[in-house]
Amino acid sequence: MGKTQNKRKAQKPRANPAGILTVAEISKADQATPLKSEEVLPVLQKLSSPDAGERCWAVAGVSNLLMADAATRKLLLSKNLVGQLVERLTDPRQDVVLEAAGALRNLTSIDQDICIEIYQKDVLTPLMVLIPQISAVINRILNGTPEVDKKDAEMRKTVWDFADNVISIIWSMSETSDKVLKAVNKLNLIPFLVSFLSAADKAPVKVVVTAGQCLNTLTDDNKEIYFQFQSHPEYTQQLMNVISINTGEDRLLVRILACAILMNIRETIRSTSWDETVDPVAEVNKLVMPILASSLDYDLQKAAEEAVRVATSEQMLREIEKRLEILHLSLELLSNICIEDTGEDDGWEDGDETMLDEDGIPEHTSDKDSIADDDAAALLADASMLNDAATLGSVDDTQLRSNPILHLMTYTVFPALIRIATPTPLSFPPQNLPTPSTAAPAITEHLARAHLRALECLNNFFLTMCEVPTKWWFRERKEDAMNTWTWLFTTAGQVAGSGVRVGEEENGQEMRGAVLEAIVGCLWALARGLESDVPLAPFHVPALRGSYTSTISDTMRVKSIGALGVIARKQGAVDTNKVIGQFLLGVLQELPPKGITSPDSAVEALNAMYDIYADADFDYDEPVFIEGDFLPALKAIVPAVKSMTKSIDKRKYKDLRIRADEALFNLTAFIKYKESERKK
Repeated sequence: MGKTQNKRKAQKPRANPAGILTVAEISKADQATPLKSEEVLPVLQKLSSPDAGERCWAVAGVSNLLMADAATRKLLLSKNLVGQLVERLTDPRQDVVLEAAGALRNLTSIDQDICIEIYQKDVLTPLMVLIPQISAVINRILNGTPEVDKKDAEMRKTVWDFADNVISIIWSMSETSDKVLKAVNKLNLIPFLVSFLSAADKAPVKVVVTAGQCLNTLTDDNKEIYFQFQSHPEYTQQLMNVISINTGEDRLLVRILACAILMNIRETIRSTSWDETVDPVAEVNKLVMPILASSLDYDLQKAAEEAVRVATSEQMLREIEKRLEILHLSLELLSNICIEDTGEDDGWEDGDETMLDEDGIPEHTSDKDSIADDDAAALLADASMLNDAATLGSVDDTQLRSNPILHLMTYTVFPALIRIATPTPLSFPPQNLPTPSTAAPAITEHLARAHLRALECLNNFFLTMCEVPTKWWFRERKEDAMNTWTWLFTTAGQVAGSGVRVGEEENGQEMRGAVLEAIVGCLWALARGLESDVPLAPFHVPALRGSYTSTISDTMRVKSIGALGVIARKQGAVDTNKVIGQFLLGVLQELPPKGITSPDSAVEALNAMYDIYADADFDYDEPVFIEGDFLPALKAIVPAVKSMTKSIDKRKYKDLRIRADEALFNLTAFIKYKESERKK
């Protein structure tokens, strides 16, 4: 069972703020009547006019025409508009260059595919000429240098918007392809971008945020860029200063972006204030955790009420939207703190597996169960206390209670996640057909995404707490954990409403399905921590069985099986074990050609069976496994499991094939073990 890893993709920039339409207006404009070719050609022709005034007018004109409608935009692009706009970036008139940059920025914000064409037209060459010019003007402003001449005065008036447009173009292109990203890597943009963050208390928030978003993208899993931070430790220090200096709600996103960038580069940095033995990952986590935790202090219930009240005001809705976007990023960062940053974990495949030795005897090894020892150590302790996974086992309760990060996670982050994950009346569209819009559709989408992010973070939190010695959190906060179990089922009922088939939701109800799947994942993780203390209500097991049968999502089916597999291990609950055992056996008996059980579900069901019936001394083993003839049933499915395993392409699905091979090997060993177990 793995943790949910979020790849941070920053919110795309809206259209050029200098008098250009918003994204909502662009969407409406796409339904407008398209212009004819003879209406736009005169404007395009003036782009290369010898008269600077006409060129400036033409660039501003095409910038607006790009927002007119999709058909007009397609017509303009077919006339080599991109090439002409890139050419205008080298225009001798500054106002023409500024308008051209704004038009290109608008193009990248509307359709990311156009970024490839912009790159192919060699836009990076003129941009690299413009960037030093921008830096020079901004430095004169920040240093208080008197204006040199009229041109300098004019450039100072527009330089912040100009910089914002240039950075936005680079940011958008960086997200298109590895080829473009490699080209951007060679431009040595890090000092330029860091300079905006280091001047965050003096520069306009808008451009600082754009620079932060761009730097966040460039440092996200981009090893080619890391050496620049290693060679220039002052960049890291400047980012740390951003976190401590830029207080206030209006600078919150700036601080969160600085946290994101530091987390991206955390394994490559070294602060002069840290001892050489200090783990940089742990230190960065300590630095960013208080900021991230405090950013969760946002009432979604009130936000939903406010959105309904101001539904006709786009500006006020946008303010709510921006705060929710900050919340999304904070939740993703907190979620990622809890996971092993290998990039290989897909969030659900690594089930609770009990491997068997060469004699077919189950081996319950802590190493096999471990999901993210390194990150658990980084999250939970000072490096002097928890330098490696081996040390983790020696930590006592007093040390855990006094750990500031664990304290913050327990008393600030955890309750905030419960609050944020709780649906509001505006979180999902009504379940009518066709699906109607809510009073504020954009806010509805952001609220649902906040619930999803909070649940993903909660899942990772529970899994990390499972790695703490003696599962300390589940003992110390047992009542919280049990209440959360009940709350998750209540929340699932609210989200499901009149019913949702996850993976096959009605149009507009997709987020209901995503949130429901996240809830089942949390139940699985929570069950692992609570073990025999899971507060089962009569409907819980049927509900989890239903979550398997009522979905076409393989990932949700696996999570449902995983949760049931943990519940079934409880002693003193033979009837519950029998229900779950028969259900798991039924899943396996539905393997092709008899049924449609997927390889992922089959592997998880097999691993659950090995764990549940690993010992004849378990009180349910004889009345369920033996008297229920589970052993003959398992023998009967061996051919189907073999066929399933062979059908998995090793090249396309390497991880799944490895897990299936292990499950098949363990099945034959488990059968031999159970045959001989009671003869000893």
